[in-house]
Amino acid sequence: MTPTASREIVLGLSRERLARATSRLERVARDAAERINHLKQEKAALEHRLSDLEKLFEQERQNFEQRAALLNSVTTETEERSKAFEELNARLTDQERLLSEQIETISHLEGELETRRTQLLEQQTVETAWKGELAEWQGKVEQLEDRLKKTSDERDNLKSKLYDNERVAAQYVMHFTADDRDKATKAIDTLIDQLSVLETRATIANEK
Repeated sequence: MTPTASREIVLGLSRERLARATSRLERVARDAAERINHLKQEKAALEHRLSDLEKLFEQERQNFEQRAALLNSVTTETEERSKAFEELNARLTDQERLLSEQIETISHLEGELETRRTQLLEQQTVETAWKGELAEWQGKVEQLEDRLKKTSDERDNLKSKLYDNERVAAQYVMHFTADDRDKATKAIDTLIDQLSVLETRATIANEK
């Protein structure tokens, strides 16, 4: 084999190898380009997904902040309601205490009222008895007034008789015996005693 033929064979082999290498390189480059495009697409998709995730995270963060603010508001409102409930409970306790005191006072007043009613009934009974007794005493007073009037009339009559007797005795004293004078003196003493009794009765009737 001549050198020229050998070179041609070598060049042919080299060209064939170069062609295969070039084809392989082109295929690799094409695969790499496709891979790069695919990676770019994945990157874009990932970036889009990341953007969506960022938006979703921001939205969730805002929602969390809103929920946190709402929770704080609810907590504050709960604390305020708890405080208001405690105040109302304290006021209710005071109202129950005052109500209990008022009920006790009412019970005490009812007892006093019942006692007073009993006393009034007793007083009415006593007043009724007093009225009856007063009417009885008024009747007695009227009777005593009548008796006093009669006594006064009798006293006036006795005085008149005594005056007449004294006048007659003065006229006939010189004609009386000692026995007649004793009888006249006793009669006069009797009349004076009767007059004293009548005056005493009249005084007692006036005092009553």
